[in-house]
Amino acid sequence: MTKDSQPRSLESTLYDLALAYSLAADASRTIGASIGNANLTAPAIMCQNFAIELLLKFFLAIDHFTAATIDELTNAGVKLNCHKYSQLFDQLQPATKEKIANSFTALSGKKTNVEGFREALVAQGDEPFVQWQYIYETNNFSHFDLQAFQLVAYSLGEAAKAELKASSDRRKPS
Repeated sequence: MTKDSQPRSLESTLYDLALAYSLAADASRTIGASIGNANLTAPAIMCQNFAIELLLKFFLAIDHFTAATIDELTNAGVKLNCHKYSQLFDQLQPATKEKIANSFTALSGKKTNVEGFREALVAQGDEPFVQWQYIYETNNFSHFDLQAFQLVAYSLGEAAKAELKASSDRRKPS
């Protein structure tokens, strides 16, 4: 950072980190498929789960645009100290939830309302980052719908990209 450069905003940082984890997930899936190593699926899922969590936190930061730090968000009553999708999603403003549902509709081709998106989100597991982080500790097999999972993740990503652009446009001097 140069002397004259501005630090990134909290929402930009959250978005950029979410994008990086999403790209890492895509790379892990691609490499795993190309070399026939299914063990790379777990880290791909874990990275994508964390990207989803970061995107939900991004939306909380956008909803509270006057808060520039995690401490300021906390002081505004935002509860960021969790991994549960439902708790993060439920804190979002209604208009933000609607934008996310609309993004899901656009990508899925199926009309979805806010509650429908919330159900799709929680269907991935309400705390999957924690679950997949320690997947080696479980002896159980479970079914995981990778397409549904990616649809949720990409819907959040597309809505976040549009919201970041809109936020940037609002902050430009007239």
